[in-house]
Amino acid sequence: MNASRIFVYGAGGHGKVIADILLSNHDGRFVGFIDDHKDLQGRTVLDFPVFGDGEWLLDEARIACVAVALGVGENRARQQVAERCLAAGIELVTAIHPRAVISRAANLGAGTVVMAGAVVNPCARVGVGVIVNTGAVVDHDTVIGDFAHVSSNATMGGASQLGPLSQLGLGAVVLPGIRVGARSIVGAGGVVVRDLPNDVVAIGVPARIHRTVESQVAARR
Repeated sequence: MNASRIFVYGAGGHGKVIADILLSNHDGRFVGFIDDHKDLQGRTVLDFPVFGDGEWLLDEARIACVAVALGVGENRARQQVAERCLAAGIELVTAIHPRAVISRAANLGAGTVVMAGAVVNPCARVGVGVIVNTGAVVDHDTVIGDFAHVSSNATMGGASQLGPLSQLGLGAVVLPGIRVGARSIVGAGGVVVRDLPNDVVAIGVPARIHRTVESQVAARR
């Protein structure tokens, strides 16, 4: 990485966790936060300043080489931030907590974050801008699409799949070899025993389709 300064984009709760990862790794290039909410700009979070919004960051990127760790929890918003940054030549930081366990044979995409206590096992393929949250398990040969989220204490069995922009809820489980489609949500504690299609919300044990994700379906029409 050529950047001399790293910003966390997002100064809310998720952004604090990402900043803590950088601090736990003693990365002295972390200098503060970027946030598009005006009420946060000019404040301090974890004793670091919130410098400005995305436009402020783009101005900085025109005069210096900077990088961003994605501190936005919502999947689509995180994707939009990442795309804006990449278009401006801003590098995405892959942030891994020192107490996460990552196989040398796993592949993590740019901008992915892996929290404390998480495990990513051999030959797992984790896309761009993914969140592998606290204590999550991503087993061998798993495939996780871009900007998906494996929530805290969730488990993906061997060779399972989580589609782009999907979320596996707190403590949820995808059994080995099972696929969750794109933009879908598995509720907290759900256990996915059969493939799920795109754009659905599934809950329960076993997880059953509760509804479609109408706002996402409409957005693509």
